[in-house]
Amino acid sequence: MLDAVKSGLDAVSNALGGAAPGTPGGPAPMTFTRGETVGETAQEAPGFQSPNEVRPRDSGAPIEFVHMGYAHPDTSLHFDHPALKDDTNLEFTPAVKSHGLLFRAGLEREALLLSSFLTATQSVLADLEKTKGGAGELLAMGADLLGGAGGSAAPKAADVNAFGEAVKTAIAPVNADLITYQNVHKAGLDLHQVRANYRAFLEKLLAPPASDPAGGLLGGLSSSISFLPGLPPAVKDVFTFIQGLAFKPMDVYLGFYVRLAKDLEPVIEKAVRQYTVKAIQEQHSPVFYLWYPKPASPPVPATGEAAEGTGIGFLDDARQRFEQIRSSVENTVDTVTDFLSASPPPEPPPGAPYLDQALQIETPPPAAGAPPAPPKEVTATIVNGFQAALGLSGMPAFIERIISEVTLMNNEFLREVYRKLMERPAVEPIDEAAMYRAARTRLLDKLVALVMENVSLLQRAKEFSFNLQGKTIAPGAALLEEAQKELNDQVLRHMNVALELTMGELVDKLEGARQQAVRENAIAMEVYLGLFPWLLALNFRNTFFPVWDLIMDNTFGKISGPLGDAVKQAKDAMAEAKKKVDEGRQTAMRLQKIKDRATTQGLQAGSSGQNLTGYRDDWQSQLATQEAPAKPEVVPFFPLTARKNEGSARKIELAEFNQVRGNHKYPGAANQP
Repeated sequence: MLDAVKSGLDAVSNALGGAAPGTPGGPAPMTFTRGETVGETAQEAPGFQSPNEVRPRDSGAPIEFVHMGYAHPDTSLHFDHPALKDDTNLEFTPAVKSHGLLFRAGLEREALLLSSFLTATQSVLADLEKTKGGAGELLAMGADLLGGAGGSAAPKAADVNAFGEAVKTAIAPVNADLITYQNVHKAGLDLHQVRANYRAFLEKLLAPPASDPAGGLLGGLSSSISFLPGLPPAVKDVFTFIQGLAFKPMDVYLGFYVRLAKDLEPVIEKAVRQYTVKAIQEQHSPVFYLWYPKPASPPVPATGEAAEGTGIGFLDDARQRFEQIRSSVENTVDTVTDFLSASPPPEPPPGAPYLDQALQIETPPPAAGAPPAPPKEVTATIVNGFQAALGLSGMPAFIERIISEVTLMNNEFLREVYRKLMERPAVEPIDEAAMYRAARTRLLDKLVALVMENVSLLQRAKEFSFNLQGKTIAPGAALLEEAQKELNDQVLRHMNVALELTMGELVDKLEGARQQAVRENAIAMEVYLGLFPWLLALNFRNTFFPVWDLIMDNTFGKISGPLGDAVKQAKDAMAEAKKKVDEGRQTAMRLQKIKDRATTQGLQAGSSGQNLTGYRDDWQSQLATQEAPAKPEVVPFFPLTARKNEGSARKIELAEFNQVRGNHKYPGAANQP
């Protein structure tokens, strides 16, 4: 009997929402917060029929819009409307509300944001798993056989699949021609359950594994260096960091990514939610495309002329602007544009204030009676990730300075990229050459200067010069006879290659996501915003490691004996663990051009003419945007398929209201902090 009752209650819960798959330990607890009012409160909307009147009259009933764990009160009178499009300029009137369409758009953008968060975490875990091969697997196997690995299995990239599929399942019912309150309310609960489950999963990623086989190996290696007689504490700290990073680079990457995700994701969600609420309260349009510049209504075609495209749709306007830009670029010979140099629109996009809010870590609220907490910088988050992954209580000050400089450079650059993504036509492809040009202008000289400054620092710093076994050791001694200009040129070449590869990977992620979103009629800033913590971590990783390698190569790596050998071994281990970014697109295109020229022309260098210059041009050529192949899909569980841009909202009848109100969250929700 009890089992039958439980089954019945489970079925009711599933129908009302909040039943997304949970972690292995079951669904995580959900908390709800009282959100801003998007319509009349319960007191202003007493019910479907006035108690003082005999004739039937719909005077509304209290409903709610559940969005990112916030319950926003409204009235049923605002929900229903005839068929409307969410990608056109709609002239809403204050007296006529059409909240059904706005609720649907907000939930769809929430699903896009959450799916991008999940994609990022899964991708970082997958990168880590790829490096756990060879010796790492043998060490792990040995630890298991010896019984040292107890506890539950470490989280895997595949564990994220259940969350991604749950997002797709949650949002599917609202991507329909008919918008119903029951489906909207259930989707809000289900998406929040996925969020709660995912955040619980994210917490597990902060816990170190019960048995880390690389830790024992690392300890053995450290002991061979750190306890040499006469080795100063500052040098011991440096070599502990060198060896730790060499054998656990991807663990470090996971460590600072997870902390960035934990700090930044709630801030991004807060900005997105507040903008969605404002858009509902003020009935902004185009309803789905909030962030981008609002398209102007096209002129009315003359009699007998057909309007181009689909009318005043957002994408029609964006495509037209893109074609104009592409035409002007194609008429300029041999021009490679700078991604960030394009002129901004005449007026800032409406989402500009919320974008600025989304891309920064806020100061945490102070505890009761405590003084205000200092601002929490992204740098501190990344430093904490390093220390936790390597088991360090602290790091040498110069290493923290390097981390800080690289972090701030990448953070500033990526914020500029995101502002440009919001200002430019949403359908315009993101060109790799243009992105590299922007990075080369803004980052290359700074990164080279950072390497040179720290090489010079280590040469001069007294704490890094010491006497070992009767011999004076200094990390910069071997460079005293080397020309500074030659070293600068070497660093410039290496950093240029690293930056080109970094921008290639950045564009792969952004452009792949853009192509997915455009294909499904769901190009929204939330797709990009969900990737921001990941791209910040990825850009940092791809620029910090080359900077660090160059500094170590040209200081401690120049020392002979056990210290220099340790640096070389660490460099080899790091090179084995890291996976070089795939540069096959440009290389394949260049080689194909050379092959075609060789097949048709051969090699000519005689009196009749030569084509050696042509081969050089082939190798230096850039891959044109229109020739670029489609990027691989970035979001493995993109939540929307053929997103509908039109819909009518069904009037909320008493029977439907009674079905849903038992699961309303606003009455018991906590007040906003």
